[in-house]
Amino acid sequence: MPSSVNNGSEDPSRARIFSAKHFLNLGLRYGRFPNWKSYKESRCIQRFKQHFGMQPQTVADVWQKLRDSDNLDIRLKKNAKPKELLIAIRHLYKYHIEADLAMFFRIKTEKTVRKWVKRYVKKIALLLPELVGTLDDNDEGLIFFMSIDGTHCPIEEPRPWSKKWSSHKFGGKPAVNYELGLLLHKPKLAWIHGPTPPGEMNDLTVFRSKLKGVLPEGRRLIADGIYASETDYVSTKNDLDPKALSKFKDNVLSRQENFNQRCKCFGILKHRFRHRGFSKDWEQQHQTAMHAVCVLVQMQLDNGTQRLLDPYS
Repeated sequence: MPSSVNNGSEDPSRARIFSAKHFLNLGLRYGRFPNWKSYKESRCIQRFKQHFGMQPQTVADVWQKLRDSDNLDIRLKKNAKPKELLIAIRHLYKYHIEADLAMFFRIKTEKTVRKWVKRYVKKIALLLPELVGTLDDNDEGLIFFMSIDGTHCPIEEPRPWSKKWSSHKFGGKPAVNYELGLLLHKPKLAWIHGPTPPGEMNDLTVFRSKLKGVLPEGRRLIADGIYASETDYVSTKNDLDPKALSKFKDNVLSRQENFNQRCKCFGILKHRFRHRGFSKDWEQQHQTAMHAVCVLVQMQLDNGTQRLLDPYS
């Protein structure tokens, strides 16, 4: 097994440094692919991605960010183990029941799985403010600043039953909505708000109540037709657009949808969210999961293992 990296100058209170190669080896061993050294690296990485939804380099980058954080709620302590992070990432990606996760990682009790999932998903989610920053942080003087769109995630029916959770995207079944905003000039998430009830607040309502009042002065957004009434803030497709502008808006909207779909590659957002016993904090639990997924997707964009369309090309 590839060794971890550590030296005498490292802070002994922090976790050890582990390489992408280490995570690759570990993930393939748990994935019952023990002879990985006899296969090409591309095949090994492909197999790893089937189990964890991303390349081992991204997992190593996440580990490094958690390890190096000065926030004590995020920082990994010296006894942290790479396996614990892999458990949380597989939970987000596959969203299997705890018994299946325990079997995959050869853990005796589901309680242990639940502990590591809860701890590490929260730590990953807490990285989001650093990655996203504020709207003012991301304002680089471009008039067309960002694209926005809402994305719905299915959930179990909350109690008491209410139409406010009904999603038109899922035929009236319950869901939550998140408003996501991407910078146009770089592949970066710059805004997220949610969860909100899609049957009570559509995308335009969310925009007016949350994003509209905090946009940097003079900046405009590109979005789909539901925002057409907000002409001072949002540009949408229309028949008067020149061909080049129409193509640009098409690229922007496709790029936004592509980011949304990359988030939905994670089973915890794609499948019905299970909130045990309809707990009162299920919305917070879902938000934590959503933020963690956004961190993982953004870090893949940052390290180049995934790419988004350049709308200016």
